[in-house]
Amino acid sequence: MFKRCTVNHQQPKITYHFNIMSNTAFVLGNGESRKGIRIADLKKHGTVFACNGVYRSEEPDYLIAVDPKMILEIAETEYPKTHEVWSNYNSQYSKNENAKNYVKWFQPSLGWSSGPTALKMAADKKFTKIYILGFDYRGHPRDGSKNSFYFNNVFKDTRNYKKGKDEATYYGNWMNQTKRVLTDYPHIQFFRVVPKNAFKPHDLEFNTNFKHLDIDEFLQIHNIQRQS
Repeated sequence: MFKRCTVNHQQPKITYHFNIMSNTAFVLGNGESRKGIRIADLKKHGTVFACNGVYRSEEPDYLIAVDPKMILEIAETEYPKTHEVWSNYNSQYSKNENAKNYVKWFQPSLGWSSGPTALKMAADKKFTKIYILGFDYRGHPRDGSKNSFYFNNVFKDTRNYKKGKDEATYYGNWMNQTKRVLTDYPHIQFFRVVPKNAFKPHDLEFNTNFKHLDIDEFLQIHNIQRQS
């Protein structure tokens, strides 16, 4: 289980907007399948965990970023002073006041990617139902190829992200880390929200506490309008 590493300093007041009556969490990766679903709408139904560049335009309840370049980008802003930002400690943060004083550190560090780390964080907080959005795993097929894929991310072509025409990173580690969470928390029901005909790794479907949920059905259940 993650533990919070405390630092003795005075922080400005953080205003939280948790849905304390809900046992539901939403964990957002940045795959393009979740594009147009606003975090503000999700927060009406539960607690939102999101990753990396999300902070640029939206405010999840918890922001998780494990890439040092992304933490340093976030620390250039006032965001960590007024929002929950979590990462793994790195010695280079000691010279950055916002990172050093306001980012919270996982203890111990898992060494995982941001999305699966966010998923484990949500599971540790004992939510009984977790919706997983934007965990696309695979990129966009390159010119009809079955073995080559373009980078798939809502923040492609921006600072600290690959170009849209770059080769997608192989998803094996992300999927294995997701499987670990599904296995370690059998009492939690997980729903991976994806469009029809989306890539669905068979390895995930062997878990009895895991289901794929069509994104249109998800939006209807929660009365959410997808933004263009």
